[in-house]
Amino acid sequence: MKLLIAILTIALSGCAITRSPASDAAVTDVASTGLGIALGAAEANPIGLVTIPLKLALLNHAETLPEGEKQEAQTTLSALWNGAAVNNVCTVAVIVSGGAASLPCLLVGGAYGVWEYTSTKANQMQAEFAALCIQARQETPGMKCFYKGQAL
Repeated sequence: MKLLIAILTIALSGCAITRSPASDAAVTDVASTGLGIALGAAEANPIGLVTIPLKLALLNHAETLPEGEKQEAQTTLSALWNGAAVNNVCTVAVIVSGGAASLPCLLVGGAYGVWEYTSTKANQMQAEFAALCIQARQETPGMKCFYKGQAL
């Protein structure tokens, strides 16, 4: 039964048409969950397979948001699901190696999610600053813009 659930999970994750890093993260989370289940891990999420249509709904909702909010939602979802995927891959490694390091895996997954969110936010802030600089240069030709000491 677990193998059937794992195969179904992996197959359904492939149904998502990736449109963004957030959708890539959703597919990676679902596929790595399926792999873990196939190897004998228990699904810790109480709603289990319901997360697949929920992920699709969240991704579709994020696409409808205005610019700025859309990027924020996608950044958050990507960080959350990539963090979960890192945790899943770590759990698979624990199963395959016969170790019992599940708590460190949970911490690694959480740390990765936080790292991805903060680094993506920093890149978005620089891109927003550069766009504002371009607009300002239209009114003040020759204006110089610096972001964290770097000329743009």
